[in-house]
Amino acid sequence: MVDDTDAIKAKIQDHLVSSGNYEIISKHLKLKLYESGWFDEVSQIASRELQKSESEGSNFESLYEFLRPKAEEKVPDSVKEDVLEKIKQYLDDAIQ
Repeated sequence: MVDDTDAIKAKIQDHLVSSGNYEIISKHLKLKLYESGWFDEVSQIASRELQKSESEGSNFESLYEFLRPKAEEKVPDSVKEDVLEKIKQYLDDAIQ
C-alpha cells in the first residue's frame, strides 16, 4: 500500500512539473508570501538570530534549523488556503 501511494505521489509530482503547473503554483505562493509581508518578517528574524549568534560561529545549518519552524508558523492561513485551493484545482483538472 505504501509503495502504491509513493508511486501515485511520484506520478502526480512528475505531471505537476512537466505540465508547468508546479512553477505556476510556486510563483503564486511566492507572490502571496511577498504581499503578506512574510519575506520581510522572516528576514528580520534571521537577521536578529545571526546578530545574536555571530560570536558563536553559527553556520547555515543551525540557522536553518532555528528559522524553518518559525518561518512555517508565520505563513498566513489565507496564503495556505489559497495555495491549497490552487493544488486542488490542479488535481481536479488532472484527474478528469
